[in-house]
Amino acid sequence: MFAHPLGLLALLALPAIVALHLFRRRFAPRRVSALFLWQAVDRTPVAGRERQPLRASASLLCELIAAAALAFALAGPRPGSTRTEHLVVVLDGSASMAARFEGRTVRERAVEEVERRLDELGADGRVSLIVSGERPALLAGPTAYATEARDALARFAPREPFHDLTPSVALGLELSGGRRVVVVTDHFDPPAFPREVELVSVGASTDNFALVHAVRTRERSLSTGAPVERVFLSVATWGVADGRTTLALVAGERTLETKALALGPGEKASFAFELPEGGPLVEARLGADALAIDDRAWLAPVPARGLALATDLDARTLALLGLADPRGEEGNFERWLEVVPDARVAESIETAHLALVDATSGPAGAGSSALPGGSATTLIALDRPQGDAHDWIGPFLIEKRHRAFEGVTLEGVVWSARDGEPLIGSPLVSAGNLALLTEEVVGARTVWRLRLDPERATLARSPDWPILLANLAEVRRAALPGLARVNVAFGESVVYRAGGELAAAREARTPYVLTAPDGERREIPPRAEFVLDGLAQTGVWELSLGAQTVGRLAVSFVDPRESDLRARSSGRRPAEVSADAPEVDFAWPELALVALALALVLLDFWVLARGARRLAALGPGAA
Repeated sequence: MFAHPLGLLALLALPAIVALHLFRRRFAPRRVSALFLWQAVDRTPVAGRERQPLRASASLLCELIAAAALAFALAGPRPGSTRTEHLVVVLDGSASMAARFEGRTVRERAVEEVERRLDELGADGRVSLIVSGERPALLAGPTAYATEARDALARFAPREPFHDLTPSVALGLELSGGRRVVVVTDHFDPPAFPREVELVSVGASTDNFALVHAVRTRERSLSTGAPVERVFLSVATWGVADGRTTLALVAGERTLETKALALGPGEKASFAFELPEGGPLVEARLGADALAIDDRAWLAPVPARGLALATDLDARTLALLGLADPRGEEGNFERWLEVVPDARVAESIETAHLALVDATSGPAGAGSSALPGGSATTLIALDRPQGDAHDWIGPFLIEKRHRAFEGVTLEGVVWSARDGEPLIGSPLVSAGNLALLTEEVVGARTVWRLRLDPERATLARSPDWPILLANLAEVRRAALPGLARVNVAFGESVVYRAGGELAAAREARTPYVLTAPDGERREIPPRAEFVLDGLAQTGVWELSLGAQTVGRLAVSFVDPRESDLRARSSGRRPAEVSADAPEVDFAWPELALVALALALVLLDFWVLARGARRLAALGPGAA
C-alpha cells in the first residue's frame, strides 16, 4: 500500500535509462597498427547514435535498481495503513495529583495510564501531551513520537494551585482537530467535559491536613510596644473522622514551638507566634499525610521598610481627624504613627514618603505640581473648599479593586463635604456623580485627594478610617526599593524595585540572578522595576546582583481547594468520537529505499571509475 501512489510515475525513469544504454555516442575513428592490442578492452561501437544490442553491465543494473528504489520511496510504501493515531492527552497539573493513597501517588497512576496507551500506539503513532494550569503547557509535541512522549512523562510534576481544566481541553481539541482528547485527572465529573473527551480519573477520597494560611508581619508587641515580627498560621483538616497531627515552627535545626492538634472534619484552627525583630527564616511543618506540598510553609524575615510621614495640618484639624494624641505636644500625629507599622516622623514634607497636606488654599483642579512635597512624595491632600456643606450616608461607590480598600466598607459613615470644583484624578470613592476621594498619578508621584469636612463627617470616628490610612501607607510602602513582598503564595508574582545598586549594575551590565530552591538560575537584565513570576517551586528563592544578595522570597503552597481531597474519585467515560488519524509523512520503508538508492549510486560511480582507470592504464590510444 502506498501513501502517495502518484510517486510511482517516477518508474518511467527506468525505460529512459535503458534507452540511454541502447544508443551510444559516435567516437572518431583511429588507425592502429594491429587490433590484437585491444582485445582486453571492452568493445565500443563505431557507429553514431544507432540502436545497439543491450549489453548487461554492473553500471546499468545499479542505475535501474536505484531509479526503482527512488520511485517506490516517492510513492510512500506502507506495511499497513497510511494513517496513524494522534493521541492527545491532557494531564491534570493540579497539586492534588501528587496525593498518595494505598502506597502510590495519583501521579504515578496517571503516568502508568499514559504509558499503557503509548505502548498500544505503535512506532508510527503521534502524541501531544498537555499539562493543565492557569496557562496550559505542552509537555510533549505537538505530534511527537511515542519515545519522546515517554521521556517527557518523567518531567511531569503536578503542583499547580486550583484551576479550570477548560483552557487545557480547548487546546487539546485544537490539536486533535476536534477529535478525541484523553483527560487524565483525579476528579470524575463527566458532565463538566464535552463528548469529544475521554475522561480517565485515577483519584480517591483521602483525609488530609493542610496549612491554609501563612503570614509574617512586622508589628509592635502588645505587651512591651517594641518592634516584633508575628507569624500567623491556619491549619485545616478534611476527612470523615477526627484527625490528629503536630504543628512545629522550626528555624534551621532548632524547633521554636510545637503544638499537638486534634481537629474534627472540616475544622480549622489559627495560631500566632511572636518572634524578635530581625528573627531568622522559619518553617512551619505538619505531620506527614496524604499530600506533602501543603504540609510545609516558609516565612522569611520581613525587611525593615520604614515610612517617613509628615503633615502641614494645624493642630485642630489633626485632632478632628483623630491623628493626634491629646497627651502629647500640640500638633503631634502620634496616632497616625501607631496605625502605620515601621513609621517615623520625616524631617520635612519634601523628604517624606507619605504626607498629609492641606489643599484648601489651592484650586481643586490644579495639578500635583501646585501641592507641596518632593517629586517622590506621595500626598493625601485634604480638600475643604468654602461653601455649603452636604452630608452623604451612602451607599458609596468604592473602587474595591484598589488595595486601599481591603477591609473598608464605609457602612454607617456620614461623609460631609462642602461644594467646590470637581476633584481631578480617577475616582476611588463617589457619592452619585460626585467624587469624594480620587487618585492622580504623575510620574513617580501619587496624590490622593480627599474632599472631607472633618468638623461634620463621622469618617474619622469610624473603624474604617485607620484601616484606610494603613492601607494607603502600605500602597506607598510597596513602591519603596526592594521586594514589594517577601512571603508569597505559590503562583503569585512579586514586583522588585531597584535601589542605589541599579546605576553600577547598568554600567557593568551585570544582570540580576534569581535562584530557585533547587538551584535553577534565571538571569534578569538590570531595570528600575521588574516582575518576578513563574515562582513554581515552594521554598526559599534568592535574588542577587553579582556577589550581593538583594532579597529573599519564601514561597508556600496554601490553597484549601487543592488540599481538600474528599471529592477526589476514580472512573472512566469513553469519548463519543474517535481519535485523530493523520497521514504518516515519512516512514522507515521510505528511509530504507532512499538509503538503498544512495548506496547503488555510489556503487555505480565506483564501477565507472574503475573502468576508466583500466582504460587509462592501456595508454593514450585507448581513449
